[in-house]
Amino acid sequence: MKKIPVSAFLALSLTGCVGAWVDTTSKTTSKSSAHDQLTSYNEKPLITRSEKSPSTREWCGTTLLVVIIPIPLKLPVCESYSEIAYGKNVYGVEKPLLYTSQSMTSTFYACGPFMFMAPLMHRYQGNALCGTFP
Repeated sequence: MKKIPVSAFLALSLTGCVGAWVDTTSKTTSKSSAHDQLTSYNEKPLITRSEKSPSTREWCGTTLLVVIIPIPLKLPVCESYSEIAYGKNVYGVEKPLLYTSQSMTSTFYACGPFMFMAPLMHRYQGNALCGTFP
């Protein structure tokens, strides 16, 4: 019977933090001025060809931060690349219409009793117990 209050007291007395880095790919696409010009003339942009850079393998997964020891759990299964899609503009000349790139992003997730102080740091998003540092 004494074990329950002692266990509850020890659980409430923990002051450690737990965190993890999550590395994933992020794809961004931007439109060129030729694409915007076609849409302003109510013409549908038609992609005629595209050029893709050689893709490179990236390590993605997570890294757990337990006490102060980082434990990586990652595999080289993600890829990063850039691509340009070409099409004809309103004058019939082939121009770049879309720029696409896929790259790695890393976000740190943390939980702990002192996370209420985290808004003092730049770009913190979360509450008093858990949050992210993008």
